[in-house]
Amino acid sequence: MADMMFDLVCQHCGRRETRRWESRRSVTVTYCQLCKRGMSVVGIAFFAPNQPEQAAA
Repeated sequence: MADMMFDLVCQHCGRRETRRWESRRSVTVTYCQLCKRGMSVVGIAFFAPNQPEQAAA
């Protein structure tokens, strides 16, 4: 499961994307697939780590 979800926008062409990021990977620039320029973050969603479920008594 991803630790964070990013909403991105290209400041050049306006394309929007959503990307998942896992804490095991390094952070890098996300390039727009349309114009190949760097994208800016406009929103972030944080996820709680998975926790083992407890058995019902």
